Amino acid sequence: MTTHFRPIDVSGQPALQPSDQPAPVLDWLPIARLVVDDRYQRPLTRAGWQTIRRIAEDFRWSRFSPVLVAPIPGALWAIIDGQHRTHAAAICGHDQVPCMSVHMDTAEQAQAFAGVNGTVTRITVHHVFKAALAAGESWAMLANRAVSDAGCTLMTYNKSSADKHCGEVFCIALIRQLVTAGHGATVTKVLTALRQIDGDKRTPLYSDYILRPLLTAVASDPRFLRLDLARILTLQDPFKVLDHQRRSLDGLSSKAARDAFVAIFTRMAG
Repeated sequence: MTTHFRPIDVSGQPALQPSDQPAPVLDWLPIARLVVDDRYQRPLTRAGWQTIRRIAEDFRWSRFSPVLVAPIPGALWAIIDGQHRTHAAAICGHDQVPCMSVHMDTAEQAQAFAGVNGTVTRITVHHVFKAALAAGESWAMLANRAVSDAGCTLMTYNKSSADKHCGEVFCIALIRQLVTAGHGATVTKVLTALRQIDGDKRTPLYSDYILRPLLTAVASDPRFLRLDLARILTLQDPFKVLDHQRRSLDGLSSKAARDAFVAIFTRMAG
């Protein structure tokens, strides 16, 4: 063997016994039988179609790894990984693509999507949340419930600022952190108050800029859950509170932003 070829050598690693699972099947499958499950897959945005066009414009089978699919009822296969490659192949006139088919239920499909894309291609926290929600993972279910109970939506994809609407919450990591720590009631309480005061006019109220200091402030003291937050935030406009804090400190850190609301809530709590 020449020096620039390296064999697969795991002699220094302890052996592992994987769990019993069905063996994958490698085959060429008709594109007409491949489908995308929108419960966990990424939507095809403008950026997605640009990626597809780039693949199609320089299509090479040598760069085409097998599409990971799962058989589903109706003689169809759900694409777990490879929807961009498959679309590109279709644009180029191909009616079949090489696939690796693995039997798995919907929950495992969603988990496989998050696992494969989380380590191979760039994937956003919104896509991870969407897949976790489809898989029924605890944190995703808790986060979704805490937000929806306030009449808001925890988004599974990002939007431009111009396209965002009141009640749409995009700070997935923050919500996950809070519900995992047992502060789901805090999330619902704060978002409910914002829905009561915003009048569907101020989309920035649901931005990380406002939500992070508000949520972390209320979570810092159980007394704050008993406050009439809607009344307080009507009297103490969140944007004015943070602007005043910024001017006072010649800047605004996350801690300073949170402390501004903590001070207000402490006075109201008595």
